[in-house]
Amino acid sequence: MTTLFYPIITKKKIISQHIEKFEFNLGIMVVSCWRVEQEGRYYLIDSGMGKMASYLLNNYMENQKLGAVFLTHGHSDHIGGVVTLKQSFPNAPVLISQLEFPYISGEKPYPKRKKTEKKVFPLSTFLSLESESGQQLQKDAGIEAVFTPGHSPGHHCFYHAEDDVLIAGDLFTTNGAGQLKPPMKQYTADLPLALKSGRTILEKYPKSLLSICHGTEVENNFGESEQPAWLTNPTIKEQ
Repeated sequence: MTTLFYPIITKKKIISQHIEKFEFNLGIMVVSCWRVEQEGRYYLIDSGMGKMASYLLNNYMENQKLGAVFLTHGHSDHIGGVVTLKQSFPNAPVLISQLEFPYISGEKPYPKRKKTEKKVFPLSTFLSLESESGQQLQKDAGIEAVFTPGHSPGHHCFYHAEDDVLIAGDLFTTNGAGQLKPPMKQYTADLPLALKSGRTILEKYPKSLLSICHGTEVENNFGESEQPAWLTNPTIKEQ
């Protein structure tokens, strides 16, 4: 897809005081990334694919200070724009869980996959979320990384306490009507564990706005008895 189509397929949404979301509608799915503002400095969560990052840089990030890039996990639709971003912001740290290192470096494929990722990187590109520096950068950005394994071994969401927004990455998806749905099963390493992470999140952040990569925003107003059946009982097929 050429960059000529990006003005047509890209939607910029202001989802809270400090957070904007960029949705790229590819037809078969939406791919999203987020920009967080904190004291005049900007932080990206996920990078989209290569040309998506180019479009963001050329249209929304001129003359901005990029403090860091935070990655929910290492699948190509979340990490593919890293090279482009580093070319424009070589000093901006790129953070991801160290549990993702074997997969983003090409050492081995993600669980349940036969091949390694098409897009792999030297590990020197990254700083781990779990490191002391990674913890400080989260504080600088006003966010907190929340470990939510299952979709991938090191999947993390990012919670913005001041805005009460949970950037959920691929922890969930939504359908066309905006209803909460499971992560994409064919790309999920451990679905029961992913659903367990999802239940934990809904209980830990009971009033938060959930912002989802492959979908839209969902208010977390589910009571314990109101959680979707597929989430509380994985043996039940989603409706």
